[in-house]
Amino acid sequence: MHLTALLTALFLASPLLASPASAQVRLVDAGIICPRESEGEFVDAPGTESGFIRRIRQGLAFDLPDRTVPTMDQLSFGFRTTLKAGAATTPVTVVVTHPPMGERGIEREEWTDVMTPDASNLNLFTFEMDYEKVPGPWTFSIEIDGQPIVTVPFEVTETENQGRVERACFQFMS
Repeated sequence: MHLTALLTALFLASPLLASPASAQVRLVDAGIICPRESEGEFVDAPGTESGFIRRIRQGLAFDLPDRTVPTMDQLSFGFRTTLKAGAATTPVTVVVTHPPMGERGIEREEWTDVMTPDASNLNLFTFEMDYEKVPGPWTFSIEIDGQPIVTVPFEVTETENQGRVERACFQFMS
């Protein structure tokens, strides 16, 4: 499994939390990225099924703002957050929860990241292995000191929304 994490940096602010850091974080966008060749370095992430993530190059944009994700090969989905300008650099934990996956039945995967002002963070999951294609509710979140600051739900399905995604991604599919 490859969790795809991109540090391109602008983060989400949740007015419901009292932490000063949480007031500096905000959601920019979320959705689906069509299948493309993944570029980026592998980084150790022991809190994931595979034990690593791929830190993606900058510049990827969401092709669809959808939160209903079909289990298509190489399809990516996730969210982009930012840290407000002038805020202090902030260590965060990126968390992805999903139905049981892999031989160990993993339901929570996480890795650490550092958010910096004036930069966006793109955190993605890409379906690269068959065992990763687990239908059901998925959630991406940013946590600071164990508290969720930004949470974005998705629904992964075997076929729902596949036609719309295929039409949007036609140029990227072989």
